[in-house]
Amino acid sequence: MDWLKNNWDKAILIAVGIVTIALSVLYGLKAQAYPDTFQMDGVNPNNEIPPTDSARVESARKFLDSEIKWVLPIKGKEAPKPLPLFVSIPIVEIGGSLIDMNDPNAKAIRPPATNKWLLDNRLDYLDAGIMQQDIDGDEFSNEEEWEAKSDPRDPSSHPPYTDKLHLLSRKQQSYVLLFQTMPDDTRFQIRRIPSAAHPQPENFMMTAGETSTDNQFRVESVEKKEGKSELGITVDRSELTITYLPTGETFKLVRGLETTIPTYFGEFEFELGGGTKFFVKKGDPFVLPVDPDTKYKLVDIQEQEAEISYEPEPGKEVTLKITPKN
Repeated sequence: MDWLKNNWDKAILIAVGIVTIALSVLYGLKAQAYPDTFQMDGVNPNNEIPPTDSARVESARKFLDSEIKWVLPIKGKEAPKPLPLFVSIPIVEIGGSLIDMNDPNAKAIRPPATNKWLLDNRLDYLDAGIMQQDIDGDEFSNEEEWEAKSDPRDPSSHPPYTDKLHLLSRKQQSYVLLFQTMPDDTRFQIRRIPSAAHPQPENFMMTAGETSTDNQFRVESVEKKEGKSELGITVDRSELTITYLPTGETFKLVRGLETTIPTYFGEFEFELGGGTKFFVKKGDPFVLPVDPDTKYKLVDIQEQEAEISYEPEPGKEVTLKITPKN
């Protein structure tokens, strides 16, 4: 007992050591028994996957894609607008007025487009210049896409390419002929008078049905007539009907008088792709640089307007008016 009194601290350490050893032995025995304690019953694997309920999946997908909105309950009145669930209502302040972008009766903040169109196409309506921008890179502004009802976010959806085609001017070339003589009732002598397009003169001896050697006209028929000269003398004024081949138009050549046949050209500018200027003769086909598969034709050309045509599908012809750029 005297030893315990004099060495009490050592006695405590010995006791703690004995308890620690005992607990270690106890936990070790329990650990050895874990496999028996947590042993699981065997199961038979089943690798068969049940068929997917596609109708149920599609119904869920449609529900997630749909736009769910509350409807404002107003007793005795029709709700002015629906309210979106879980989405803040966009409010814009312009000139001191608050504009609800979801309100169909609200003032348009980026005219001529409606607020709904701006929202539906996810355009930055807070940007004052949004309508002049081209966010899909097809060289048509958002305002032009609005006017054409095309998708401003899809470069394959855009206004017609002809919206970027403008008339610059009308040019004229003259083809001048003179019905000179008739050696007999079947032959006709026709002279080509020099002009800017045809600086060299040329004589043609032709009969009905023949085409000139320069491939510009064909003789159709002759009608014998008489007329008065400037001196009042009766002279031969027989009329020769010809077809001007570049345009398919018919003209009458009066014997002894020059006849000017105008050939008109349209000078155009196409804005896309950096801009292109080109000439087209009336009646000729042409294509636009960005759309080589569509064949256009210059039907008519006036000083301030050109008429072109094309076939969007076989047998369906569409005509368009092309004017100078505003």
